[in-house]
Amino acid sequence: MAPKQKSPVYVLGVGMTKFIKPRGKVDYTELGYEAGVKALLDAHISYDDVDQGIACYCYGDSTCGQRVFYQFGLTKIPVYNVNNNCSTGSTGLAMGRTLIANGAADCVMVVGFEKMNPGSLQSFWKDRENPTGTTVKMMAETRGVTNAPGAAQIGLCGDCAC
Repeated sequence: MAPKQKSPVYVLGVGMTKFIKPRGKVDYTELGYEAGVKALLDAHISYDDVDQGIACYCYGDSTCGQRVFYQFGLTKIPVYNVNNNCSTGSTGLAMGRTLIANGAADCVMVVGFEKMNPGSLQSFWKDRENPTGTTVKMMAETRGVTNAPGAAQIGLCGDCAC
């Protein structure tokens, strides 16, 4: 069977918010909305042109993406929530590209936002096994653990060369 012809994919617009420290002054809803509006303006399209939405964030409830996208308008498009640690943004872009290239959508809006707590990153789930627990144990047994950041030692960052 011949491989399916894929459609070309283009990034039409980009929007960004100012990086701020987590002091509770601005909520994720405002951050996501501002970035999305700026991207729509940069692309010279309206939200009615968007077929599907992808929301990229790590710290938040499971439907924060729907909350951000509903501010643009309730157009009954599917909204996917992506959480993939350091590679959340690139995962969202890859999903959008795949949807368009394979004909599942003509226009996908990818919005990233994050509202983190002050201080070091931490897990909020103390009632279940840590997803990296087995990996860290194996790493400690085979090559040891150093003082370097944990994510860099086990290669959690899909966007970098660690």
